[in-house]
Amino acid sequence: MKHHYPLVFFLLFLPAVAFAQVNLNFINSPYTQHFDSLASSGTTNDLATLPTGWTFSESGTNANTTYAAGTGSSNAGNTYSFGLTSEDRALGGLLSGSLSTTVGAGFANYTGSTITSLQITYRGEQWRLGATGRGADRLDFQYSGDATSLTSGTWTDIDALDFNSKVTVGTTGALNGNDTLNNRILNFAITGLSIEPGETFYIRWQDFNVASSDDGLAIDDFTIVPVGIPSNIPSIQFVPAALNFGDVTVYDSARLRYQVIAANLEDSITIFTFNNVYTLSADSTHFNASAKLPATGGFIDVQFAPTAPGISRDSLFHISGTTSNVVHVTGNGFDFASSIIPIAVARTKAVGEKVTVAGRITVGSELGNPAYIQDSTGGIPVFDYAFANGVTIGDSVIVTGPIGIFNEQKQISGNGIAYIKPDSSKRFITPKPIAINELLINEGLLVTVQNVELVNKAFVFYPQSTEVITAGGIQADLRIDGDTNIPGLAKPQGIASITGVVGRFRSNAQLLPRFSRDIPGAVVPSPPSDSIAKSKTLDVVTWNLEFFGAKKEDYGNEEYGPEDEAQQLVNVKRVLDSLQADVVAVEEVSNDSLFTALIAQLGKYRAICSDRYSYSFDGPSNTFPPQKVCFIYDTATIDVLSARPLFEALYDEARTTNPTLLPGYPGGNPSSFYSSGRLPYLLTVQATIEGVSERISFVGIHGKSGATAADRSRREYDAAVLKDSLDANFPGEQVIILGDLNDDLDQSIATGLETPYASFMNDTIHYSGITKSLSDAGARSTISFSDMIDHQLITDDLREEYIPGSEQVITPFNFITNYASTTSDHLPVIVRYSLQAPRVDFVENSVTLSEDSTTYIAQLTISKKSATGKNIAIALDGEGVYGEDFITEPAAVDSKIILPIAADTTTASFKVIVLNDAIDELAETTTFTILEEGGLTGGDQSVFALTIEDNDIPSIAFAELFASAKEGTGVYNLKLKLSTPVASDQTVTIQVTPGPGAVYGMDYTTEPAVSQQRIQLHVPAGSNEVSVGITPLADGGIEFPLEFISFFLEKTTDGLVLANPRISMFTIIDVKKRQPHIVASPNPTTGNVKLLSKDVDESEVIQAELRGTTGEVLYTGAGTLNDLSVTFTTRLQQNRRGVYTVKLQIDGETILVRILKI
Repeated sequence: MKHHYPLVFFLLFLPAVAFAQVNLNFINSPYTQHFDSLASSGTTNDLATLPTGWTFSESGTNANTTYAAGTGSSNAGNTYSFGLTSEDRALGGLLSGSLSTTVGAGFANYTGSTITSLQITYRGEQWRLGATGRGADRLDFQYSGDATSLTSGTWTDIDALDFNSKVTVGTTGALNGNDTLNNRILNFAITGLSIEPGETFYIRWQDFNVASSDDGLAIDDFTIVPVGIPSNIPSIQFVPAALNFGDVTVYDSARLRYQVIAANLEDSITIFTFNNVYTLSADSTHFNASAKLPATGGFIDVQFAPTAPGISRDSLFHISGTTSNVVHVTGNGFDFASSIIPIAVARTKAVGEKVTVAGRITVGSELGNPAYIQDSTGGIPVFDYAFANGVTIGDSVIVTGPIGIFNEQKQISGNGIAYIKPDSSKRFITPKPIAINELLINEGLLVTVQNVELVNKAFVFYPQSTEVITAGGIQADLRIDGDTNIPGLAKPQGIASITGVVGRFRSNAQLLPRFSRDIPGAVVPSPPSDSIAKSKTLDVVTWNLEFFGAKKEDYGNEEYGPEDEAQQLVNVKRVLDSLQADVVAVEEVSNDSLFTALIAQLGKYRAICSDRYSYSFDGPSNTFPPQKVCFIYDTATIDVLSARPLFEALYDEARTTNPTLLPGYPGGNPSSFYSSGRLPYLLTVQATIEGVSERISFVGIHGKSGATAADRSRREYDAAVLKDSLDANFPGEQVIILGDLNDDLDQSIATGLETPYASFMNDTIHYSGITKSLSDAGARSTISFSDMIDHQLITDDLREEYIPGSEQVITPFNFITNYASTTSDHLPVIVRYSLQAPRVDFVENSVTLSEDSTTYIAQLTISKKSATGKNIAIALDGEGVYGEDFITEPAAVDSKIILPIAADTTTASFKVIVLNDAIDELAETTTFTILEEGGLTGGDQSVFALTIEDNDIPSIAFAELFASAKEGTGVYNLKLKLSTPVASDQTVTIQVTPGPGAVYGMDYTTEPAVSQQRIQLHVPAGSNEVSVGITPLADGGIEFPLEFISFFLEKTTDGLVLANPRISMFTIIDVKKRQPHIVASPNPTTGNVKLLSKDVDESEVIQAELRGTTGEVLYTGAGTLNDLSVTFTTRLQQNRRGVYTVKLQIDGETILVRILKI
């Protein structure tokens, strides 16, 4: 995060110090400076101790004319003499918020000739890594032909001589700038010049202000060749003066180019080689043993194609007339196969010593750079981009290059790395199984560390992060490289065996997994809310875009945010497309036109931005980009109602005229409120999801950055003012506070201090910090820091809408290459909400009214306000008749009331007017039910029951005009119904008239009893039904099949009136059975006989007696007709002829059957 300081501090340059210039005395001859005379100790070394002609200029509040000696261990802004020994120094600096340095030199042309170009070569060295994941820092090279000091004149950028940091990832701190991994040789000719004898020119390197902490950068081994034409003297000169091809594989070839600078020649220039391994070309296409250039000179390409191992030298002879000169050329034919040594031996070689090893690739480009090679004796990393991207796992390779060391890790690195693939076969190295305590002794090898688990299992893997694994109480580092597909995966939750190559960082071994399958259990995370379709939720995101679109040419050639703004736009769009969010709060929008271009590519999305950003009151700045707070929203679901910065009037007045409006502001300067004017931005919208519309306000925040106690105090003050304002002006409103808070919600990033947003977090009644759960889970919302500083908080009115567990840090590492350096240093944070329609409830769930009532007001409550008016739909159902028993205002149409309510309303009512219909009737109940229509729904009390009681005298009548019951079946209740319950006890007199054959006491009885052909029936108060109990008696005799009794309502007491039907006819049904008919067949019979009957069931058991011809008893017993037939046949067959008598007993009836045996 950039720090912004008032412009005045940056312009506090110290007075220019006069210094001598470097005199260039010979044309086409080099001047060299190694800076080894610089001080190697001390922190206040005087400017005068620099080499002649060299100087520096510091700006900022800590500017002075002294420099410090250092090794890169300090992060203090200063001009530095960097080096590890007194014999080898480099000149550079480290930019900070309080100091920026520029180093350079002035030169005078004393060659006697016009300088037409300057051939400049130097070594750029990196002595400190200030921060990771934010791109390269830079020494920006510039040239001036009219300057008189480093701070005057007109300067031209020479980008080809800019030195960019070589190391951008890893652990921050000191580096060895002498290591080839950390330095780069730059060489370029500035042409088109005309520097006359006696004239001067200047060069300088400005320290670029990169995002976050700066790197320590320096220059060393500087050479400048003033190229020109000696006056009137024929000459042939060269740039460079000699060529060295280094190692070139035998039977391979390499090319180098040099410039021939000719002056005062009359003939063309012919060039010859004397060694056939070198050939020449003036057109870069045709190579021969000789070449020709015009008298004005030109460029020659030299090709070296060794045919045998060993050094080959040549002197390229140039001649034009009598003028000649030579270019000395050297190259070494290198034979890979004859130079191979075991990797274990190579690891013992001294730094800088060249080695050649052979083996199989265990890591190609999976870690970006380095690759790893392994043989039977060991493994070693090879730091070379071309090599890492030219090999794949399993390849057989031979590689040669110098031994290097970086943070105590032995490696092959530096210049001159070459390799071949001796065959195309692949063989995959099997990882060596080891225990966790064996990592260091297996440095460079592919291993599987068995049965380990992560110390921190929470959340996901981040790029360029170091996790800790443990087993048996021993811990080790698990390094997650940003080039793998591991960042963004959820961590394994149990014990696993993890594979990787063993690297080293200083004294610690590090296990580096190559891809996701090296870590069993590392999976793509899927929060529960992901199962909910996007169309059903309101998805809200906050995302800091890190100086979106800021172009260095607009800000003094200083880079803010990612270097490639066009790529940043592409990447941001890809992330937004993947999110499909409804509202995205973004911070640090620095380029309005590029932001507009982004939104134009998002289809249905639109955006709105605040015009208040840090120091916006000073107008546009050419030294620091604006950091605007904006909202991107989906027009299909979001209607913007209003947008404005908060605290505008308060801030402007406190800043300009009345500081007491912000009393006790930390640091005493009210201008610093909300990070010097980037005020909270309020957006109020109508969000509509799945037909449900809600008004929601979003407050976009970009808090004060920094981890000091003073920074935290400013955030705490700002947050308290915001909360007071929301409490006072937005009670009962749905508000989401979101953005880059630059601090965490669990505890402050300022060590040991409470979160500055405690005023919100402690008010659990009114606010919820819903993304604190991510902090608790170990998540982080930035690439470089371990805290969650991008958050969302909600008011209590949104708790029901918030989907628990939907909060998530989006980690787009698997589809955005080098996300941190190409897109942003922050990650999007999303929360999903399920909009709930406002609930409508009746205040009362029921009421009972009499017909003499007039008007009742039905009161309703609405759970939340709406930004627009709505209609409550109420359905009517029940016994009451609309228009006869009651009416409503507003009127019901088709049994539905439409009740309009205004915006911002939480109560409503309608009238119920009871009508007196003058008809005696029962109480009637009508239900009023809130319908789910128009973006509203019924709540817990969505039904209201209205009961209307009749105010007329209740009537009584028989419920049945006819009734009947069989004799002997018990009591039958002959019911009488009342139109409405009686208010007091009443009596009804019922006249009882029996019909023919019906005798009271013999055929029936009643309760109450009949007296003088009358029944006196008591009607208790409050009853709406009574009855007379009639008991039909079983008399055992044969009588009329039907006996009738008439019951007639004769009279009643005053509290009742008689109504029809006043008579009820009751019938007693006789239930006597007829005697069963049983016969014997055949009859007469010779002995066989069968009893037959249609009236007796086959299974019914009958008592029977059989008597013989003289009356004697032959059988007595019981059985079914079939059983008795068998028994009787047996008896008949055993006895003589004659008449036999059968006596049967069924249901108390005796049946005689005579059988004649013949």
